[in-house]
Amino acid sequence: MTLLESPAPPLHELSPDPQSRTETGARGCALIVDDDPTNRRLLSLMLKREGFRAVEASDGAQALTIFETARPDIVFMDIMMSGMDGFEATKRIKTMSGMDFIPVIILSALKDEESLMRCTEAGADDFLAKPFSLLVLKARILAMERVRDLQRAIAAKQLVLSELLEREREEQELAERVLSRAVMNRNVAMDRLGLVQRPASVFNGDLVLTQHLPDGGLRLLVGDFTGHGLAAAIGALPVADAFHAMTRKGVDDARVLAEINQKLYQILPPDRFLAACLISLSGNGSELRWWNGGMPSAWLRASDGLHELPSHALPLGILPELPAQEAPKRIHLGQGDRLLLMSDGLLEASNERGQMFVNAGFQALLNAWEFARPLLPALIAALDAHSAETEQADDIAVVEIPMDCDLLAPPKPTLDFVRDRSGWSWSLELVDGRLGSQPSIMAALRPMGFLDQLEAQAGALEIILAELYSNALEHGVLKLDSSLKSTPDGFDAYYRQREQRLAAGCLGRVTLSLSYEPGEDGDCVRIQVTDSGDGFSEREVFELAPDPLRPWGRGIAMVRDLCESVTYRENGSRVEAVYRW
Repeated sequence: MTLLESPAPPLHELSPDPQSRTETGARGCALIVDDDPTNRRLLSLMLKREGFRAVEASDGAQALTIFETARPDIVFMDIMMSGMDGFEATKRIKTMSGMDFIPVIILSALKDEESLMRCTEAGADDFLAKPFSLLVLKARILAMERVRDLQRAIAAKQLVLSELLEREREEQELAERVLSRAVMNRNVAMDRLGLVQRPASVFNGDLVLTQHLPDGGLRLLVGDFTGHGLAAAIGALPVADAFHAMTRKGVDDARVLAEINQKLYQILPPDRFLAACLISLSGNGSELRWWNGGMPSAWLRASDGLHELPSHALPLGILPELPAQEAPKRIHLGQGDRLLLMSDGLLEASNERGQMFVNAGFQALLNAWEFARPLLPALIAALDAHSAETEQADDIAVVEIPMDCDLLAPPKPTLDFVRDRSGWSWSLELVDGRLGSQPSIMAALRPMGFLDQLEAQAGALEIILAELYSNALEHGVLKLDSSLKSTPDGFDAYYRQREQRLAAGCLGRVTLSLSYEPGEDGDCVRIQVTDSGDGFSEREVFELAPDPLRPWGRGIAMVRDLCESVTYRENGSRVEAVYRW
């Protein structure tokens, strides 16, 4: 079949002229697939005049081999060829192209509708019926080049976007690990609880905290911040600090709630708050104190049936002070009782029809809950069957608590039972590569028997030492700037810099000193932390006024609340905290 509508010009007229034609190959490589050598030669010369470098194939199989090695920018495909025809060759070329758009223009004498449809189904991008004019061919090539260039520009931008998204995901995962450890690493008895947490994004806005009380009892807080993601998770830090410090000191439920409420009211914007359920199990295991502010009802499965513990108070962080009538409540416990707590993400989990789990079998599971038997395995199995592959819209947290003696800790000794009233001192120096290891008072002092005098205060002392050591390491040795934490992105940048500087091998030293001083009117521990850094600026150490709205500097504020005094010396590179009880 003749390729052109008019007789072909002499070949010497089609030969490229470097003085007047586009440089050969400037527009890329063109693959010509045709079993007629005259057609291939003619089209090749035409394309070279237009600035292409041309490669030729006589059939579909040869075209695939050349395509793989030459990787052309455009393909001109004949249909009727011996062996592999143009339909099959086009289909395979499109598969080999992957995400890269390489236009395929069909050049064929076939004009029937069925052939046109087969060309489209094979993946062809344009169709020219033989014979055709040079002007039409040029126009089609220009159109395909524009589409190709646009596709490649979009693909390049998508690659950059994908890399940015991957980097953001990695940074979020790093920040989530830092936050999770800061919030969860002080929890106790977690192996005795049934716990399932499923965040809707990298950061978890649901909060689960546990800590032993001085009488050996257990306090637990299950919370749900407004929304999910980083904005929801960031408020967990001050909540965890207050919860653990005050629980270890035996502060009552109402004061703990008031402190957390005040912190959140000062820190969170007006449209953010924490729905929470606070549970305190007495040291003898006979009584449960509970407070529910905006959370779904908790359920106690006792020997006499189900007991609902509904929400009876506002969430934390809405009002500056909690109303007096919203005080914690009490309920008697028996051996074998079990308590179930959850966030609303569980009840609102939807299936493919939009039906929520609370309306699709949750109540039936509760009614079938047998006394002294766990419910969580059946509950999660039913949730999975309900939601299947449906993506959850909110964080999910479910906690099941067996009310047995294994949850309880031995009561902390009081001063009346202290065997040794003599004082002591202890010091530790961490240098260079050892600086990344957070020291622990309990791990260091227990083997030497020093905790006999202050076991009941170990939790508060652990917090004080951890905060002072972190400041010495991060600001003294690593020279990190706290003001980086002024935004959510800044938190991420701050802890990323911290990890990078530790991984790079920081040089310096931090010295810790503790001395125990017993007294008739009470005992005290002096904690001194000295670092080899240049200290802080005068403003940071001595002139920085307390500001509850500032998202950094809360650690030292908490240390000041716990201690009798906190004194900085040598421009902040030496600090002494006096803790008295």
